[in-house]
Amino acid sequence: MPKILEIKLLSIRCVIKYNSVIFVRNEKYMRKSLFILLSLSLFLLSCNDGDVIIFELAFDQELSKCGNENNDNYVIYDTNDDPFESLTLLFPNSTANNLIFNPVNNPHEGSFNINGTSVRFNYRTYDGSPSELICEEIPSSEVSILEDQEASSGLVNYVSTFIDDDNDNVPTANENPDPNGDGNFEDAQDTDGDSIPDYLDKDDDGDNVPTISENPDPNNDNNLDDAQDTDGDTIPDYLDEDDDGDGVITRYEDENLNENLFDDLAPAAIVARFLDNTATDIFVNDVFNSNSYTRTVTTIFTIVNTDLGILNTDEIILGTFIDTIEYETN
Repeated sequence: MPKILEIKLLSIRCVIKYNSVIFVRNEKYMRKSLFILLSLSLFLLSCNDGDVIIFELAFDQELSKCGNENNDNYVIYDTNDDPFESLTLLFPNSTANNLIFNPVNNPHEGSFNINGTSVRFNYRTYDGSPSELICEEIPSSEVSILEDQEASSGLVNYVSTFIDDDNDNVPTANENPDPNGDGNFEDAQDTDGDSIPDYLDKDDDGDNVPTISENPDPNNDNNLDDAQDTDGDTIPDYLDEDDDGDGVITRYEDENLNENLFDDLAPAAIVARFLDNTATDIFVNDVFNSNSYTRTVTTIFTIVNTDLGILNTDEIILGTFIDTIEYETN
């Protein structure tokens, strides 16, 4: 079910909801009347304190984006196909605005002003799907804009937060990202001492066997007590640089030196050398597999004190944009 876009109008509380219908409720009585959207301005003139005006627009507050750091502008938008309409927020590419989508600090907060030129906020209706026009360098000639209401002023507030995950099947909380609880992850646990903390490291023990391949959570219940421990030394394989306890570190049991330990078996063996404590040959390999992790950035946009033509509002919670970034580390 679509979420509700809330709008605060001076002392009146207005809510953008679903479809082009207006409802008016007074504290002393309640009545419902059907009007077209363009009638809204008439109701604003006659609306008294305590009234609640609801006009329906099926925006789900799940925002999309056009543009990246290589484009001149970003466009954040929400669309609806029943009826065809959109809310769009255009703003320029800049060092500050790039941080909205790729923040350094967590959380990252800021604001910028709507000016009707470099920063524009529009409500539009169409005779076809808005997706045929928004983000297209050559817009479809089969879809036209029927109505275009543009704000001349207002303030855009944003809050960006992010979550990093190495997708190694070990919950971040179990990898000691903040040992002293001070909110600073710079002292996070780093088992293999490679300067990549465990919660961002796909190979926590640096043995060239990915953590997820060492069965840290065999039954996927987020309880690591049953993690695989081949040599029974109480150190789970994903944190043990010598998985089979044969005195040869796992990374040095890569016979063909291709950084894949699973294709190296001793003659007549049925398990890989790094899990076979009878295979003690040494093949020195100090090349480490590359590492990557995923950052999920969530940004909430709110617009305050704006005039969108059809109404003046104190606040519009425009919605949430979620982006996923893949980082490579060495």
